Amino acid sequence: MLKKINLSDQAYEELVKKIVSGTYPAGETLPEEKLTVEFGISRTPVREALRRLAAEGLIEPLPRGFRVALPDEKALRELFECRCMLELQALKRAIGRIPAEKTDGLLAALRQCPRGENARKSALAADQEMHALIRDYCGNRCLAALIEQFHRKTAPYRNYRNYENARLKDLIAERIGILSAIREQNLEKAERLLEKHILNGCIGPVQKKAK
Repeated sequence: MLKKINLSDQAYEELVKKIVSGTYPAGETLPEEKLTVEFGISRTPVREALRRLAAEGLIEPLPRGFRVALPDEKALRELFECRCMLELQALKRAIGRIPAEKTDGLLAALRQCPRGENARKSALAADQEMHALIRDYCGNRCLAALIEQFHRKTAPYRNYRNYENARLKDLIAERIGILSAIREQNLEKAERLLEKHILNGCIGPVQKKAK
């Protein structure tokens, strides 16, 4: 049973883990009644989590309820490649515009991340802010809107990657590297690191089963 703290967020995280890991495979229905019993919580937080996942495209609505809509390996890869191309274009436009105090603040936050669960939350918050800086300082509202759209679509996989605490240190190092390159206005290095960072988020059960 889940702890009765931030129940909607916990239900969301548990659903993401089960969907991306393949426990709930593509096409499987997700009845609210079953999930409330499984998680030991009321319908309201379960419903909120399901709506959030539907908005991100990881599940899709049915006349009654939802079902898993996990894309296949090719579609998932294409989704991350599109996001990567858009964000790299934004980076080219933003790298000389992002204020140094913004990158310095994020670098300090990442280097001082606490341990345990708070470390994951802090690192995720810093990651979100890093991508928001690139988006918001690109100087093109249409490009920024597209990036935000693709960021929402890839959010479940990004979150799943961050659940693995053993990898958290490496993920923090990735973000520090990107921000440092932006701070130095080293576009070539920042592009290389950002591309790797985004495409590394393309993980899921389809890829694992394909091996």
